[in-house]
Amino acid sequence: MKVTETKRHSDRMNENRLHQVSLSVIWPTLPFTYLAYLELEQDELFSKIPDEKIPQLIQLAMEHGEKAAKKFAKNLELTFLINTLLKQGVRVRFFQHQPANSWIRAQYIRKPPSIEIYRSSLSQMETFFREMKQPVGEKDLIQLHLVHEWFHHLEETKIQRTDLILPRAKQKIWGPFVSHKPIRRLREIAAHTFTEQVLKLTWSPLLLDHLLLLKDQGKSRLQIREYFQSVRQRVEPIFHPPAPPSEELDQSTH
Repeated sequence: MKVTETKRHSDRMNENRLHQVSLSVIWPTLPFTYLAYLELEQDELFSKIPDEKIPQLIQLAMEHGEKAAKKFAKNLELTFLINTLLKQGVRVRFFQHQPANSWIRAQYIRKPPSIEIYRSSLSQMETFFREMKQPVGEKDLIQLHLVHEWFHHLEETKIQRTDLILPRAKQKIWGPFVSHKPIRRLREIAAHTFTEQVLKLTWSPLLLDHLLLLKDQGKSRLQIREYFQSVRQRVEPIFHPPAPPSEELDQSTH
């Protein structure tokens, strides 16, 4: 079954494409690497990752997403993307609400291959951009969700899973025995990078996720700015460690 698009010009006259939207005009921002650090913090193995390894892990995950974007991002308008997914045997399904106590916006199911998108997430994003005076059409919002989850399908079928090809976290089992476990959140960092590149966005979808979450928690713009500043202060030394103090030369004569 091939999907065709019905265009309603009057409904789109005042809508922006996602790549035209600028979040930084109104909202505080963070560098993607810092946002990726916050994502990595959510991994159950985060405490097993040495601080000095974190920048490299994030960079490698980003490169995996960028490489996939260059390979697969040809013509990815929504209709073409949906038809591509159908040809790859992936079903796309819409549900009204996320699972209880969940911030999942969409998810990829490996068997059978399918992508589930929650309309409550689409509605939340639509309201967010409309309140910014930069309204975005539902088509672009669906595409934003689909591209992210399509990356996870590509991981399973065309490219290797991010967490399985990057360095793993060491975890002691017993005595001298150590296991090496994949760091799952690296997949999300790669997927966000892929999505940003494919859709030619000037901001990361991960930034949008944080803004939506903080706004939903009732945080004001000033409070979000203060929170982001605290993140900068906490994370900056990880990516830009201070130089070790230089040893003073002994100028005394013996």
